[in-house]
Order: sequence, then C-alpha cells, then structure tokens
Amino acid sequence: MARPPVVLYVLAALSLCSLALPAGAQVPPEYDAGWQSDVGGLRHFTGLRCPDMIGPFYRVKVMKGDGVSLAGCVYTGRDGISAVLRKHLPDTGRQQALTFSRNYKAAGFDPIKLSGAAASGISFRTSKQTPGTLCETLWYFTAEEADYTLWLAYTLPAQEIEVGPAMAAFTEALAGQN
Repeated sequence: MARPPVVLYVLAALSLCSLALPAGAQVPPEYDAGWQSDVGGLRHFTGLRCPDMIGPFYRVKVMKGDGVSLAGCVYTGRDGISAVLRKHLPDTGRQQALTFSRNYKAAGFDPIKLSGAAASGISFRTSKQTPGTLCETLWYFTAEEADYTLWLAYTLPAQEIEVGPAMAAFTEALAGQN
C-alpha cells in the first residue's frame, strides 16, 4: 500500500491548526486576566504574587489592572472579613489613599478614628448594623518598585481584635514582593 506524500500530511496539519475557536469559547485566564499559576497561588504579569491563602484569608477573586492599579486580588476571611490587596504604579499609593478618602466622604460615609492597627489607615463607618458597625479601612504602602494598598471591611466591635493580625499577615506577604 502506497503512503500519501508528506505534503498531504503537512497540509492536513495546517488545516487543523487554522481552525478558529467557536464564539464564546473560553480563553485561558493567563491570556484574559494577565496572571499565571505560581507555587501556592498565582503571579500577575505585573509581578504581584497573590498566594491562595494569606493568614486566615482565602483568595476568591483576581482583579485586572487599570491605569494606576496594576493588579489585585480579593480575599475573604473565615469570619467574613473582606480584604483587597492591590499593586499600583510607583509613587501613587498616597494619591490612591486620598482618592479613597474623598470618594467615601462624597458618598456620605463618616470618617472615624480607630485604635490599634486600624489607626494607621484611613477608616470610615459605612453602615450601622445590629449588633455592630461596618467599617472599611485602607492602608497604603510604598516600596522600591511599586506602591500597594490594602483595604479591609469588618464589623466593630466583634472583629476589631482581628484587624491587627490581618494587617500583619498582609504586610508580611507584601514584604516578599520587592
């Protein structure tokens, strides 16, 4: 039995390679969202490493960058505390914090002074719930190659004791970024 010429195999292979993906086909996340799998988590193409877990927090969402915020991840704690860790262009963290403060004030939220780890951030009372008060705090950090923000949403007084350990866990994770 005669074998078909090699040219036919090459043509067949080329025609299979040129098939287009059907409409609505899923694109792998590293092409769509700008990240790739990393040991124990993921690494954004911007260099931000987001572990699957930071302290008692689990990563639940990956955030794409925009003009100033290069990348980020959303985390949730076992007890309902939410956290967002973002990487920003160098020397823009302070401006991000000022924008946060202006926007929350414009939305009618009350700025509050807190103690402990929350005292070094910008905090707002965003809701009076029963039996506590929902607070949101933003910290910004400046590093050699980028700036970072950490945003936490938590309830006072029930979760007040957990803010310090949460901030410590995230700052420890940030210490390995640069």
